[in-house]
Amino acid sequence: MAEKIQNKDQTDYINYWLCVVGIIILMAILHGREIDRPFYGLHSWAEATGAWTARTHVKYGLAYTKGLTTWAVGDPPIENPKRYFDHPHLASILLWFFGSIFGVQEWTFRFVDLLFSIPTMALFMLILKGLMKPLPALLAGLLYAIFPITAYFSMGWSTLFGLSVIYFYLVIIKAFKDNPEPTKFHKIGLALSLFLGLQIAWTGFFYALAIGVHYVFRCLKRKQFPSIPLLAIMALSPGISLVITFTIMLIGYGGDPTKIIELYKWRAAKGEMQQMQGFDWGLWFGKLWEFSVTDYTLPILIIAILYITIGQLFVFMVKPDLDTGRTKRQFPQFLLFFMVPFFALFILRGCLWKHQTWLHPMDPFVAIAASLGIFMLWDSIKKINFKIAIVVVLAVLSLCVGYCVAGTNYYYAIRWQAESKIRMLKMINSRIPSDKYLLSFEDFVVDQHESKGAFYRPEIAWYLDREITPATTIEEIIKRAGTGKYPYYLMPLAVGDPQSDEYLTNLSRMLQKLYKYDYIPGEPGEIDKYHRFLKAGMPNYVLFDLRTPIIKSTDKPKD
Repeated sequence: MAEKIQNKDQTDYINYWLCVVGIIILMAILHGREIDRPFYGLHSWAEATGAWTARTHVKYGLAYTKGLTTWAVGDPPIENPKRYFDHPHLASILLWFFGSIFGVQEWTFRFVDLLFSIPTMALFMLILKGLMKPLPALLAGLLYAIFPITAYFSMGWSTLFGLSVIYFYLVIIKAFKDNPEPTKFHKIGLALSLFLGLQIAWTGFFYALAIGVHYVFRCLKRKQFPSIPLLAIMALSPGISLVITFTIMLIGYGGDPTKIIELYKWRAAKGEMQQMQGFDWGLWFGKLWEFSVTDYTLPILIIAILYITIGQLFVFMVKPDLDTGRTKRQFPQFLLFFMVPFFALFILRGCLWKHQTWLHPMDPFVAIAASLGIFMLWDSIKKINFKIAIVVVLAVLSLCVGYCVAGTNYYYAIRWQAESKIRMLKMINSRIPSDKYLLSFEDFVVDQHESKGAFYRPEIAWYLDREITPATTIEEIIKRAGTGKYPYYLMPLAVGDPQSDEYLTNLSRMLQKLYKYDYIPGEPGEIDKYHRFLKAGMPNYVLFDLRTPIIKSTDKPKD
């Protein structure tokens, strides 16, 4: 009898991990879609930023970048480049490592995302295996894999280290069924995960804070004195990591701590919603709901919300299991999984406005809640009619899958940059020698906040790997052209303001009499049938060849 039970346990174990492998393969297929596409889609800014800074490390060397996230273009680059101190720098170094091996190209950085997502999903399923029954755990993993936020953005590097923190912490406090005996390995793993998580991204802080608060509550509830070594790990490891990061920031900001303080105030308040006079909670919760609907889809959100509200009435009506102390469909370690997104969203609430990826800490919570909600539905209907329960649950799952497919397609269809603009930038970059610059009516510079400073928009810097010098008058253009440093001058024919458009038309006519030019047609923007932004447009451009004498072009630009 004991042998049969052991064989069954081994079979269940093998079947579980075979299903996990299938989930990982599905996730890889979804995220690997269009892996070599240009940086023009949703969050192209963030994608191009990582790629650009990794290229800087690879192209110019760590001696030039000093191992810091560095913005530089051209060859040779400027002597004192701008550096990015708003984020920790380990992610940029990791991208440099993989860029050095696979080459600096678009697919490399998406492949790295996918590479990190594989152990992240495996770790998530390992945690759930110790907390839940196999079927709800597998369904949670499946939902996690098909979320649009996962299928498009991957699982996020910080999630790997965050889940590592949760795993080692739960082992140490003996929270798993069949819990392995805690050893020095688990404590070292927790310390490294806490340290490295904060070197990858600020999100690591919220995982560290969540386990610290959870442990204190746990000790108070059980009337236990906390473990001093464990408290030391949870405090010192992320604390040392924070000190290192803040020291680098302080040196980078010239020893001025007010810049760090102002950066925090910005991220903790209005963030990128600069037009607001004060923080508006109504708008903020509206944006949170908007991003949640597109990241996880509406039916999954509804199921998760119903489970964590009304569903809890049914959870606690059932007698708890004698071994685990939990009821059948109770959310395992609810407080721990809930606190991570709660702290992330509310402590740095200004990060939400333009970033769907800021919801990454909420991914595991939604996946588990939705899975348990679906199984609770199964339990309820099965008592009435088994066959009807099968039909209803399959219908709900089909609805969830269908919405996730549609949501993922929507994410992949979004264009933050017009495709014609990317082609234009590539064309111009191929024409300009590496040691020359582009003269342009637009500077292509963004300035989000005084702590960050002004820098080239990352997609522009990635495809137009040249210094850009702005010039807006005919006199300045002619003077710059005479230096021989500027082979071309780029200008739009419209910017949307009548007075400015008239000025551009007149400037273009004057330049047509002096230089050969190419007319570059733009493209209109697009919204989808639900009146959501879909594709950015591009105005018509003119590219003047400043190396040429007076030559008329046969392809005249439009007024």
